[in-house]
Amino acid sequence: MTSVTTPPDMTLSEASEGHLLTRGGVELRVRPVAESDVDIVDRFFNGLTADDMMFRFLSGQPHLSSAQLAAMVGVDHRHREHLLAFDVETGKLVASLLIAADEAFVSAEVAIAIAPAYKTRGVGWTLLHHAIELARSRGLKTLRSIESRANRGAMEVERTLGFRASNYDGDATLALLELDLTQPG
Repeated sequence: MTSVTTPPDMTLSEASEGHLLTRGGVELRVRPVAESDVDIVDRFFNGLTADDMMFRFLSGQPHLSSAQLAAMVGVDHRHREHLLAFDVETGKLVASLLIAADEAFVSAEVAIAIAPAYKTRGVGWTLLHHAIELARSRGLKTLRSIESRANRGAMEVERTLGFRASNYDGDATLALLELDLTQPG
Protein backbone atom coordinates (compact mmCIF):
# COMPACT_ATOMS: atom_id res chain seq x y z
CA MET A 1 0.00 0.00 0.00
CA THR A 2 1.38 3.40 -0.96
CA SER A 3 1.13 6.23 1.54
CA VAL A 4 0.10 9.60 0.23
CA THR A 5 1.66 12.70 1.71
CA THR A 6 -0.36 15.86 1.50
CA PRO A 7 1.78 18.60 -0.06
CA PRO A 8 1.83 22.04 1.51
CA ASP A 9 -0.79 24.50 0.31
CA MET A 10 0.85 25.77 -2.87
CA THR A 11 -0.90 29.09 -2.74
CA LEU A 12 -0.39 32.37 -0.94
CA SER A 13 -4.13 32.97 -0.87
CA GLU A 14 -5.68 34.41 2.20
CA ALA A 15 -9.27 33.40 1.58
CA SER A 16 -10.74 35.69 4.19
CA GLU A 17 -9.83 38.79 6.08
CA GLY A 18 -8.12 38.80 9.42
CA HIS A 19 -7.11 41.16 12.18
CA LEU A 20 -3.62 41.97 13.44
CA LEU A 21 -2.60 44.12 16.37
CA THR A 22 0.64 46.07 16.03
CA ARG A 23 3.12 46.59 18.83
CA GLY A 24 2.11 50.25 18.66
CA GLY A 25 -1.53 49.41 19.42
CA VAL A 26 -2.98 49.81 15.93
CA GLU A 27 -5.59 47.20 15.08
CA LEU A 28 -5.39 46.28 11.41
CA ARG A 29 -8.01 44.60 9.26
CA VAL A 30 -6.07 42.72 6.59
CA ARG A 31 -7.67 41.36 3.45
CA PRO A 32 -6.68 40.30 -0.05
CA VAL A 33 -6.89 42.92 -2.75
CA ALA A 34 -9.78 42.73 -5.20
CA GLU A 35 -9.92 44.10 -8.73
CA SER A 36 -12.51 46.59 -7.49
CA ASP A 37 -9.79 48.14 -5.24
CA VAL A 38 -8.14 50.02 -8.12
CA ASP A 39 -9.08 53.49 -6.87
CA ILE A 40 -8.23 52.87 -3.22
CA VAL A 41 -4.85 51.34 -4.09
CA ASP A 42 -4.08 54.22 -6.45
CA ARG A 43 -5.00 56.81 -3.77
CA PHE A 44 -2.89 54.99 -1.21
CA PHE A 45 0.25 55.04 -3.36
CA ASN A 46 -0.41 58.65 -4.40
CA GLY A 47 -0.34 59.52 -0.68
CA LEU A 48 3.15 58.14 -0.13
CA THR A 49 6.17 60.40 0.06
CA ALA A 50 8.70 60.54 -2.78
CA ASP A 51 11.16 58.58 -0.60
CA ASP A 52 8.55 55.92 0.16
CA MET A 53 7.79 55.50 -3.55
CA MET A 54 11.51 55.27 -4.27
CA PHE A 55 12.04 52.70 -1.53
CA ARG A 56 9.02 50.61 -2.60
CA PHE A 57 9.67 50.67 -6.38
CA LEU A 58 13.43 51.38 -6.40
CA SER A 59 12.90 54.20 -8.88
CA GLY A 60 12.09 57.89 -8.81
CA GLN A 61 8.57 57.49 -10.14
CA PRO A 62 6.06 59.76 -8.37
CA HIS A 63 2.97 57.63 -9.14
CA LEU A 64 2.03 54.10 -10.12
CA SER A 65 1.84 53.48 -13.83
CA SER A 66 -1.41 52.02 -15.11
CA ALA A 67 0.42 48.71 -15.72
CA GLN A 68 1.75 48.63 -12.13
CA LEU A 69 -1.68 49.42 -10.74
CA ALA A 70 -3.29 46.69 -12.84
CA ALA A 71 -0.65 44.19 -11.66
CA MET A 72 -1.21 45.14 -8.02
CA VAL A 73 -4.96 44.52 -8.12
CA GLY A 74 -4.83 41.66 -10.62
CA VAL A 75 -2.76 39.24 -8.55
CA ASP A 76 -3.46 35.53 -8.99
CA HIS A 77 -3.82 34.90 -5.21
CA ARG A 78 -1.67 31.81 -5.68
CA HIS A 79 1.90 32.79 -6.54
CA ARG A 80 1.23 36.47 -5.93
CA GLU A 81 -0.79 37.85 -3.06
CA HIS A 82 -1.42 41.49 -2.28
CA LEU A 83 -2.85 42.16 1.15
CA LEU A 84 -4.34 45.51 2.13
CA ALA A 85 -4.17 46.64 5.76
CA PHE A 86 -6.82 49.02 7.07
CA ASP A 87 -6.84 50.83 10.42
CA VAL A 88 -9.91 49.38 12.16
CA GLU A 89 -10.50 52.65 14.01
CA THR A 90 -10.48 54.94 10.96
CA GLY A 91 -11.23 52.53 8.13
CA LYS A 92 -8.29 54.00 6.16
CA LEU A 93 -5.96 51.90 4.03
CA VAL A 94 -2.64 52.27 5.85
CA ALA A 95 -0.39 49.63 4.30
CA SER A 96 0.18 47.31 1.38
CA LEU A 97 1.87 43.91 1.59
CA LEU A 98 2.80 42.09 -1.61
CA ILE A 99 4.25 38.58 -1.61
CA ALA A 100 5.35 37.01 -4.90
CA ALA A 101 6.54 33.39 -5.00
CA ASP A 102 8.62 31.83 -7.75
CA GLU A 103 7.07 29.20 -10.03
CA ALA A 104 8.65 26.34 -8.07
CA PHE A 105 7.16 27.76 -4.86
CA VAL A 106 10.55 27.68 -3.13
CA SER A 107 11.21 31.36 -2.50
CA ALA A 108 9.21 34.57 -2.46
CA GLU A 109 9.86 38.27 -2.47
CA VAL A 110 8.06 40.55 -0.07
CA ALA A 111 7.39 44.29 -0.41
CA ILE A 112 5.61 46.54 2.07
CA ALA A 113 4.50 50.16 1.81
CA ILE A 114 3.18 52.11 4.79
CA ALA A 115 1.27 55.40 4.93
CA PRO A 116 3.50 58.13 6.42
CA ALA A 117 1.22 58.69 9.45
CA TYR A 118 1.55 55.02 10.43
CA LYS A 119 5.31 54.69 10.41
CA THR A 120 6.90 53.93 13.79
CA ARG A 121 3.61 52.38 14.99
CA GLY A 122 4.64 48.77 14.40
CA VAL A 123 2.74 48.33 11.12
CA GLY A 124 5.79 47.27 9.09
CA TRP A 125 7.02 44.81 11.73
CA THR A 126 3.54 43.30 12.12
CA LEU A 127 2.98 42.90 8.36
CA LEU A 128 6.44 41.47 7.77
CA HIS A 129 5.90 38.99 10.62
CA HIS A 130 2.54 38.07 9.03
CA ALA A 131 4.26 37.55 5.66
CA ILE A 132 6.84 35.29 7.30
CA GLU A 133 4.14 33.18 8.93
CA LEU A 134 2.16 32.97 5.70
CA ALA A 135 5.21 32.00 3.63
CA ARG A 136 6.41 29.46 6.19
CA SER A 137 2.96 27.86 6.51
CA ARG A 138 2.81 27.48 2.72
CA GLY A 139 6.10 25.58 2.61
CA LEU A 140 8.30 28.29 1.11
CA LYS A 141 11.99 27.98 1.97
CA THR A 142 13.21 31.58 1.59
CA LEU A 143 11.68 35.03 1.89
CA ARG A 144 13.54 37.91 0.23
CA SER A 145 13.41 41.66 0.12
CA ILE A 146 15.40 44.04 -2.04
CA GLU A 147 16.01 47.31 -0.23
CA SER A 148 17.65 50.59 -0.95
CA ARG A 149 20.56 50.88 1.47
CA ALA A 150 19.14 54.30 2.36
CA ASN A 151 16.00 52.62 3.74
CA ARG A 152 17.61 51.95 7.10
CA GLY A 153 14.32 51.66 8.96
CA ALA A 154 13.04 48.80 6.80
CA MET A 155 16.39 47.04 6.91
CA GLU A 156 16.45 47.25 10.71
CA VAL A 157 12.93 45.77 10.95
CA GLU A 158 13.96 42.94 8.64
CA ARG A 159 17.08 42.25 10.66
CA THR A 160 15.10 42.07 13.92
CA LEU A 161 12.99 39.37 12.31
CA GLY A 162 16.03 37.33 11.27
CA PHE A 163 16.73 38.51 7.72
CA ARG A 164 20.38 38.56 6.69
CA ALA A 165 21.69 41.31 4.42
CA SER A 166 24.08 40.84 1.53
CA ASN A 167 25.16 42.81 -1.50
CA TYR A 168 22.75 42.98 -4.40
CA ASP A 169 24.55 41.98 -7.58
CA GLY A 170 25.04 44.83 -9.98
CA ASP A 171 23.88 47.70 -7.77
CA ALA A 172 25.86 48.96 -4.76
CA THR A 173 22.91 51.14 -3.64
CA LEU A 174 20.77 48.05 -2.98
CA ALA A 175 20.86 45.22 -0.45
CA LEU A 176 19.34 41.76 -0.64
CA LEU A 177 17.78 40.65 2.63
CA GLU A 178 16.91 36.98 2.99
CA LEU A 179 15.26 34.86 5.65
CA ASP A 180 15.71 31.09 5.76
CA LEU A 181 12.19 29.87 6.53
CA THR A 182 13.39 26.33 7.21
CA GLN A 183 14.93 27.54 10.48
CA PRO A 184 12.64 27.81 13.53
CA GLY A 185 11.17 31.28 13.96
